Amino acid sequence: MVIFQIAAFLVLILGIGWKFKISMVEAVPVGSALLILTLYILSFFHALSFSDYLAVLGLAAALFSIWKTSAGKRKEIFAYAQSEFLGPAFLTALLMTVVVTICVSGKVVSWWDDYNFWATDVKSIYYLDGFAGKYTNAAAEFGDYPPGAQMMKWWFLHFSGKFREGLMFAGYYFLNLSFLFPFLKVMKKWNKYSLPVMAAGAAALWIFPSVAEAFWMDGCCADLTMAVVYGAFLVSVTDGWAKGRLFYYGRQALFLMILVLCKNTGFMWAAFGLLFDYGYHYLLYRKEVQRQKGAENGQRQEEVQGRKKNRLGLFMVTLLPALTEVSWLLFCVSNRRVAKLTGTAIQMATGGMGIPAYQEKMVKAFVEAFIRWPLHRGETFAWDLSPLGLYLLLPVFMFLLYKFRVLEKRQALYTGIFLAVTGMVFYGVNLICHLTIFAVETQYLEPFGMVSSIERYGAPFAIGGLYLTAFYVTRGGESLKGALLCFLFVLVTADHVGAYRAIAGYRETVQETLNEREEIVDEEAKQFLARTEAGQKGNAMRILYLRDISDVSWVRNTYINFEAAPVSVMYGNVDTASMDSGDIAKAVEDAHAGFLYVDKLPKGGEEILASLTKEDTFTFGCLYQVIEEEGGICLYKKG
Repeated sequence: MVIFQIAAFLVLILGIGWKFKISMVEAVPVGSALLILTLYILSFFHALSFSDYLAVLGLAAALFSIWKTSAGKRKEIFAYAQSEFLGPAFLTALLMTVVVTICVSGKVVSWWDDYNFWATDVKSIYYLDGFAGKYTNAAAEFGDYPPGAQMMKWWFLHFSGKFREGLMFAGYYFLNLSFLFPFLKVMKKWNKYSLPVMAAGAAALWIFPSVAEAFWMDGCCADLTMAVVYGAFLVSVTDGWAKGRLFYYGRQALFLMILVLCKNTGFMWAAFGLLFDYGYHYLLYRKEVQRQKGAENGQRQEEVQGRKKNRLGLFMVTLLPALTEVSWLLFCVSNRRVAKLTGTAIQMATGGMGIPAYQEKMVKAFVEAFIRWPLHRGETFAWDLSPLGLYLLLPVFMFLLYKFRVLEKRQALYTGIFLAVTGMVFYGVNLICHLTIFAVETQYLEPFGMVSSIERYGAPFAIGGLYLTAFYVTRGGESLKGALLCFLFVLVTADHVGAYRAIAGYRETVQETLNEREEIVDEEAKQFLARTEAGQKGNAMRILYLRDISDVSWVRNTYINFEAAPVSVMYGNVDTASMDSGDIAKAVEDAHAGFLYVDKLPKGGEEILASLTKEDTFTFGCLYQVIEEEGGICLYKKG
């Protein structure tokens, strides 16, 4: 079914390009957004694999539609398809996708946050063919994290008969690149410079995110995805409605729907995006009113109708992302999915959690990191931009674009003020979060740890702002000279070493990563994984895994979660000297576990647990099912 899925996606973006008279590279992000939303809906019903049938149906519908159309129109469609598929822009995008997929095929999970959620969750989605149900979320401490980016990872994983970490990374990179592919539009026709321009364009797209964000190079979290989607949305606002209001507002709505599904903080960037959208419409409206003064009554009437359509479009751009956010929140509430940080934030807001008394040191680290440290944390051969440096540079870019008559004064002033204000708001919020929600995380007391946080969470502002600037500089993909300027800027500010590590250099440490994994997941944990048949299709259950009080390791537990997915594992420790069967029963109930597994405990442990079974003894290293009975819970051996 791989061929049908890929063919259907290509036909989808071809249809979007033909319908709205745009290049296929411009249609790719729209197609990606539609694919993600389709998979998102299917995930609620554990029907992701049904997308195979949808792909076949879509291809059949496309063939039927072409067959029914007139010969003249069919000829135009084929001419457009030939021109686009064989053009340098789309070929570059296609080759980049293939090359990146092959190059990262050997990549394995190595980053802590991937073990915590981003990889563990998508592994669960892959094996369950959708979202985990109530109390069966494999990444239990990150239950309400939205799944938008996970959908494209699943799509690539679906191309294989088993879970392959390299394909997960390939899906992640394709999703990010798909929102950058529109910049390839500058390559319009073949000439003697096409091949080097294609190579330079591909290189620029790959290393561009490393200017201001480093975590994408080793992990697959959603911050970069959120950044390129946010940048694409800002561009979609400024791109005008020459291609029709349906495309103009439809694309905006799609991008914001994906943005709120990327991460919990997506709503903040969606709010910033809507603010930009409203302000931009107001400026254009005022300009249009001035232009229409003295026009004929018929023209004025047409303008009134246009304003009504614009207001309806803006309403839908606001409503659809809000409904998307609500759909996910309702699912989380009904399935008791909540993130650890969400709970911490609630505690902070209600005064139920104390804040460590080292705010002064945290502020000092923030100020030093913000002013002096490179956004990508490492040094490059030319120009290392600090958060403050880039923050100041973006309004300067707007001023220069006005001076060189690329932007009108009103547009340049509005964009510059918007970037300056939203940047100030974000960095203020970021500092407050470090003084409250992240206050217990002491790695942020050092500038290196702090700049890591600033660049990661600030990626939508930094990369989104650069994305919009690049669109202006290239005049929406029409200026090859502007593209050259962007290439030079990326060349001197990017983290080339990190970008190389992301696509090829990682191979030097793969075996070391696997060895570390092998050491952390000890023999007892391996026996547990074997007994519970972890990593099996449809194996959705929650297990409470108990060990002795002397054997506590939250690092090992996190690694076990990844290996066990889609099984949801909760952890606890038993003190046989002070605990009784009632404490065990309460731990099982608090964990909402349907099964119990206990490693060998010191003397007295068997007696404590035996009282919860129908047998005379309790066997360590065996899986027990938890059954609610009149007298409380009862354990039944499963194997």
